[in-house]
Amino acid sequence: MPQVFKSTKLCSLELKNRLIHSATFECMAAEDGAVTDHLVKRYVNLAKGEVGLIIPGYLYVDPRGKAFAGQTGIHDDRLIPGLTHLVKSVHAAGGRIAFQLAHGGRQCPRKVIGKAPLAPSGFGRDPASMNKPAAATEVDIQEVIDSFAKAAKRAFDAGADAIQLHCAHGYLLNEFLSPFFNRRHDQWGGSPENNFRLLKHVIRAIQQSVGPDRMVMVKMNTDDFTPQKGITPELAAQYAAWLADLGVAALEVSSGTYYTFHTVRGDIPVDDLARALPWWMRPMAKVIFKK
Repeated sequence: MPQVFKSTKLCSLELKNRLIHSATFECMAAEDGAVTDHLVKRYVNLAKGEVGLIIPGYLYVDPRGKAFAGQTGIHDDRLIPGLTHLVKSVHAAGGRIAFQLAHGGRQCPRKVIGKAPLAPSGFGRDPASMNKPAAATEVDIQEVIDSFAKAAKRAFDAGADAIQLHCAHGYLLNEFLSPFFNRRHDQWGGSPENNFRLLKHVIRAIQQSVGPDRMVMVKMNTDDFTPQKGITPELAAQYAAWLADLGVAALEVSSGTYYTFHTVRGDIPVDDLARALPWWMRPMAKVIFKK
């Protein structure tokens, strides 16, 4: 039997095989972020298809971190029953499930969140939404840490087998890790140690909230492919060592942001990505995505 089909153990989590569904945005949630029957059906079908571990598309941990309409939320206790139904349905079909937690950061359109998007630094405009971000204050940063910790507790209260922190593709945690996006000169930026500080505090807050034995994974860029230097493979390797020291169970590697959208999963679905944007953004977005 090929190795990929053999059962394995990820920390204490037993998996029937080594097939893992990487998180992709489904655009299937209700307007308020609640789980829908369509979303449940999608992941039940994957579980029935013998996918060992399923990671649904990124769940926003705070309303200001919502990147798209149709995105699933985990920012409020009222969403727990729907998330619980999703988990139970996947488990009943023989699968395991990990919720990916995310904050969209500077890539959240103003029309979706109703205010300026949050970022480590307030320079420029996002190449996809064309919104100018607001630099995070100390209060904002503490709220972000708290929102991830509370979201993690909701995930495990709903019965999830693990969580994954989305630290790739230009979203908020990636932005703080990246020298391109993070141009701060306080304790939250200016050096690799300071750039890593937010993620470190998020992980520690999660561990304090749910206990040290719960499985926490990370998805992280190994190369930002930004116009100026961002995360490089060398910097990513340093971050990976620090994540291991913090007890992170597994690391999924990816690359790219909206500035230059590289991917490690095949051809970029340029037309589909552009279709999610307002009509007046689509021509520019297609040019950017094809770089």
